[in-house]
Amino acid sequence: MIAILKSRYDALAQRVLASLSEIERRDVRAFDRWFYASGGWRWLLGIVAVTTLVAWVASGLPWNMTFAEAAILFNLVVLTLLWSGLSAWFGYRRFQGRIFRYIVAAPLLALAGALVGASIAGLVKGVDPFVFFQDSTKLRHVVTAGLVFGFLFSLVTALIAHLRNREYQALTAHLAAEARQSETSRQLAESRLKLLQLQIEPHFLFNTLGSAQQLAEKGAPEAADLIRELIRFLRAAAPALRDEMTTVRQEADMIRAYLGIMQTRLGRRLAWSLACPDDVADVPIPPGMLITLAENAIKHGIEPSPQGGRIDVAIGRVGDDVVLAVNDTGTGLGAAAPGSGIGLANIRERLRLIYGERAALELEENDPRGFRARITLPAARPRPLPDPDSPMEHA
Repeated sequence: MIAILKSRYDALAQRVLASLSEIERRDVRAFDRWFYASGGWRWLLGIVAVTTLVAWVASGLPWNMTFAEAAILFNLVVLTLLWSGLSAWFGYRRFQGRIFRYIVAAPLLALAGALVGASIAGLVKGVDPFVFFQDSTKLRHVVTAGLVFGFLFSLVTALIAHLRNREYQALTAHLAAEARQSETSRQLAESRLKLLQLQIEPHFLFNTLGSAQQLAEKGAPEAADLIRELIRFLRAAAPALRDEMTTVRQEADMIRAYLGIMQTRLGRRLAWSLACPDDVADVPIPPGMLITLAENAIKHGIEPSPQGGRIDVAIGRVGDDVVLAVNDTGTGLGAAAPGSGIGLANIRERLRLIYGERAALELEENDPRGFRARITLPAARPRPLPDPDSPMEHA
């Protein structure tokens, strides 16, 4: 029998919770933890004890009321007020738009309850249940008690419900504003990422087309090789640079085509290698970052050097991270500072927007000469961390 009653109670509790909003369910669970786990039930026992003590004092007054009657009546009144307050606290939305009607109706219902209670008390004592109607003093006492109790009951309930509804509306508006702000931040971050991606394309394409034009005007056979490598590059770059994420394999293909173009332009002044192990080939990474490092090495390291140099691109896994490294043997720190361009600043900005503090771009001098650039980022697919209000970092 106990198991059946418990199962029915649990089913009723689940239905009641399902009818509440998420904020209301949170408040109910918090009260439940406070009452049972944190000893809140002791407050209820204390209230009953204080009310019973007041009833004992009141029974000594000339009210023609025994201690038992006073204790039952006083505790009934206090516990009813407590119940109404809790009902208004957790079910405040039911009072929205109905508070005035409730304030009017509650005293009338309490008056009817007082008259019924007085009639029942007469039956218990074995007298006419309607005898108090013939006694104006007793009738006045019953009516006054019913109206006062009803008004107090409705006032407490209405006040709690009104304050809770105001709190609920303010919290709802705050959550809605946060949701709008989050969506705006996300859209702004995505737009900024797209703009940062597109900034690496025009400079390289214009330079390459200009080189092809110069070779064609001279009738050099290298023009055809240069255009062929450019076509390979565009085929690799077109899908990658327009997507939010690419793979290490796609980025490596684009780097091969790019360095092939640069070797056609620079000839023997450029040597290069690329290492891309199979265990990292399918790792998702932001597009265009690796080619920015390679372009930076060409522009600031190899081209200014009379004898040229070598570029080594190495991609590998270190623990849970992927490392993208570009090492060159160009002019190094003796030329213009390689880390001062917009390309590296864009890499840092994109890493911050996508990975937060979990990724980094490191720059250092190569040995015996040249420069090293290394990107470290998580191997797992990232969840964007939009923070458009944060100032942009510069390399």
